[in-house]
Amino acid sequence: MIGAHALASQKESSGIQMSGIKHFKAVDERLWRGSAPGEDGYRELAARGVKTVVDLRAEKLTAEQLAVPQKAGLKVVRMPIRDGQTPTNEQVAAFLNTVKTADGPVFVHCGAGVGRTGSITAAYAVRTGEATSMQAALNTLAVGPPSMEQVWYVLSSGKAEMTQPPAAVEAISRIFDAPRRIKASF
Repeated sequence: MIGAHALASQKESSGIQMSGIKHFKAVDERLWRGSAPGEDGYRELAARGVKTVVDLRAEKLTAEQLAVPQKAGLKVVRMPIRDGQTPTNEQVAAFLNTVKTADGPVFVHCGAGVGRTGSITAAYAVRTGEATSMQAALNTLAVGPPSMEQVWYVLSSGKAEMTQPPAAVEAISRIFDAPRRIKASF
């Protein structure tokens, strides 16, 4: 995955810098993506017209952490996806509806703004006709190395209904991705 990430990351970046947000990128005029912001990042998003934030983190967050975007005046939509895994069809449908009905651009993030964020923004790009599954996979790999499970999900996203990876892909992905996931939990 790291080699594929290195090749894909040679694509040009969005050129936009956001305070305290890694991997920031505008997917299109309605959707922005990146890592979980801090207080400064949420305030900057609000100042740039974002009113809705979709938080994909499934990790246990404190009430204080959950309140930070609201302090900046942002509406928060929680769609928990476990680290290294992919969204369900129901989550993708809810996400598409959130972006469609939002007043202004939507910012979506997970922890690092790589795998879960890449999976759901790839599903968005394919479903809206903005990208093929191959283009979406390259865009996802350009941001960072997602799990094998997430790469499989994005590459198979050409179908009307996204499908979860087969059990064998999930098992192999979770074995190879385990060290990163364990490290992230500390």
